[in-house]
Amino acid sequence: MNSKQNNFFLILSFSIILILTACSGGGNSEIRPDDSFNLREITGEWFFSPNCEEYVLGTDTLYLADQLPDTISIFSDSVNTLFIDAGTNNLVASVDSLGSFTIPFQSFQAYLDLGFISDTATVFLTGTGNFSSRYEGTMNLTFSEPLLNANINCTIDLRKLD
Repeated sequence: MNSKQNNFFLILSFSIILILTACSGGGNSEIRPDDSFNLREITGEWFFSPNCEEYVLGTDTLYLADQLPDTISIFSDSVNTLFIDAGTNNLVASVDSLGSFTIPFQSFQAYLDLGFISDTATVFLTGTGNFSSRYEGTMNLTFSEPLLNANINCTIDLRKLD
């Protein structure tokens, strides 16, 4: 081989190495999943597992967890609003791009059995929550009843059914 051929192969080899190095992007080439929250993936039926504080009024105790539904349905018609169908109650929540949601102060129909009263009553709730994946989430709710001066805190585990 003459020196022109050697120079040609040297330049060609150097060019190929330079192109491969430049195209690799350097740094970390790991492919990462998209961390953004996809609202369409969480719509559907969810198992609703509440763990609520007991409320004692005189000799009666209210077990609110026993009065809450076993499942809820979650719907949406926008990128940041959830509609939660919880039995006879329809709740509205706002959700962000990471799956965290807020349930503003709103009314909730609950069956109260306190001995001296056994009827459906309007209580109020507010809360927050998060979908940790498309199949799991949690809610932290506070139910309140101003006339009884009652607050009941509930932590609810969510698991998608479908």
